[in-house]
Amino acid sequence: MPIIRNVAAAAMAAVSLVKATEVSLPPCLDPFQPFVYSGCFAEASNSRILPYHSQVKTEGMTVEKCVAECKGNGYRYAGLVYYGACYCGQTVQGAHAEESKCSLPCDGDKTETCGGDGHFSIYQDPTFQPVEDVTISDYDHLGCWTDDSSLGRALTYQQRQLDDSSMTTETCLEACKAGGFPFAGTQYGGECFCGVVIGNGTRAAPASECDMACKGNSSQSCGGRSRLNLYAADELLSLEPCGYVPPVVSSSAAPEPTSTSAAPLTTTCTTSTSSIASTTAPPTRTRSASTTSTTRTTSSVCTTTTVIPPACEYKCGKWCSNPLPNWNGATDCKSAYSKCALQVASCFREAGFPEVLECFNFGAWCSDIDKYCRSTPSGNKSSFCGRNPPQHPNPPKSVTSTITVPCASTSVRPTTSTTTTTPTQVPIPTPTNICKQPSNIWYGYGPDKPVAGIELPIVTCNDLADQFPSYPWKLYNSPNSRNCKKYTRPQCSDACADACKEQYEDCIDVYAESCRSNKLKLKFRSYFEFSQASGMEKRTFGWDDNYNGAVNKCKAQYSDCLAVNKNINISGKCPAFGKY
Repeated sequence: MPIIRNVAAAAMAAVSLVKATEVSLPPCLDPFQPFVYSGCFAEASNSRILPYHSQVKTEGMTVEKCVAECKGNGYRYAGLVYYGACYCGQTVQGAHAEESKCSLPCDGDKTETCGGDGHFSIYQDPTFQPVEDVTISDYDHLGCWTDDSSLGRALTYQQRQLDDSSMTTETCLEACKAGGFPFAGTQYGGECFCGVVIGNGTRAAPASECDMACKGNSSQSCGGRSRLNLYAADELLSLEPCGYVPPVVSSSAAPEPTSTSAAPLTTTCTTSTSSIASTTAPPTRTRSASTTSTTRTTSSVCTTTTVIPPACEYKCGKWCSNPLPNWNGATDCKSAYSKCALQVASCFREAGFPEVLECFNFGAWCSDIDKYCRSTPSGNKSSFCGRNPPQHPNPPKSVTSTITVPCASTSVRPTTSTTTTTPTQVPIPTPTNICKQPSNIWYGYGPDKPVAGIELPIVTCNDLADQFPSYPWKLYNSPNSRNCKKYTRPQCSDACADACKEQYEDCIDVYAESCRSNKLKLKFRSYFEFSQASGMEKRTFGWDDNYNGAVNKCKAQYSDCLAVNKNINISGKCPAFGKY
């Protein structure tokens, strides 16, 4: 599903890149987080939409091959054009276009789309942080480095649009940051280069060899002859590069099934992490009404067993939800429902077609939690999941880790003091959207009745203390809140515009795509009506749309959404962290 909200802005049309010789790295063959489809984009007349042209031939090209090529070379975006020519880049220098412009099948898989004539099917690696969250202060100076290897330039992309006579370190860093490049370098007193990786054969050089002052600031060093003052911003590197292996603790549990064949639906709800500590010589324990003292002998052996719940609780296609917290009683249940509802948009965005239709079931499951919270205040998560189990074709297992170490000789002194901690993340009491769903009598959509039942992604208060108050708003479109885009207070309308665009893209890629054939339309309807019967309010909806009719509805709703949220009233909302 589409993920880019501001890809046109991210294109940074002012950044004109000239490609130098670049030695291709091999494609990524290790498992990695799937790239997410971002839409169809038209190439600008004066610049290449993505600067890196893969050497892999168009013949036999598939989306998977191109994405692996871009992942292996460290790029944020992958793009396919004209049956499968593969390109990569850090920004997309082109305008969003209608999906009908990207209709050519991939040479290696006719069921996939590989752009059009002058139009690119763009995919984004979701493991990169947003460029707008990075500043030039995030670039660290790595010292003086060589740029004279026979294997190619140290950094590939020279910023020829910059004026050599006024070059400063900041000017170069701004250009590289705008282009999304993690590496930047100044050379010859007035040249600026950017890169995704450092070229082979590049090595550190003595600082004295970077002996040319910047032409725009004589107090700064701008490299030398075939020498770079090199800078790097880790924040612009992928959080999970090719070959990344997530931290794993030793486990006595059986490995999760890896077969992709169909399996009976088995459902469970995950529980929170628990630890059980034991010793071969139990510590003596003295307890009074107000204090506790514990002493262990140095000969004791301590064993700690930690049970880590699976990371995925509810699965729809390529998407998995974050497990909801345990709850006992109405207040905790309400918080769990909120966490569930805030993940619905990410399901439509990431699940992939046609499995994305199962996201209606997930939304209904969240609605069932809400109803359960209201009707069974004393209930808990286990009892709810017994009646309404989450869906997962191959349910993952908890990981059990046991560590045995000598016990430290300790004594816990009696104390009557209490320590209070400031929460770093707060639950959102109700998933109320700051942005408004538009109405249109002609097309029949309105509040609680969006086109195809695909809700407007939720924009509300930021739930992370380290981001608030600088960024009080957040667009909740990822299971992990830290990966969601955040906004300053004046940017609330921008956040709503991004939400409108995401709803539009989901509407096109789910509903309009389903209207291409009667078979898909019936499948869509069955999922939608099931979600209504299970938990969603009954809504009237027309099922006679063809593809073009569905597109027109999606477009009208998008236009109305932008208009109604242009000057959204945020008075009194999110006044402080944890206050809604």
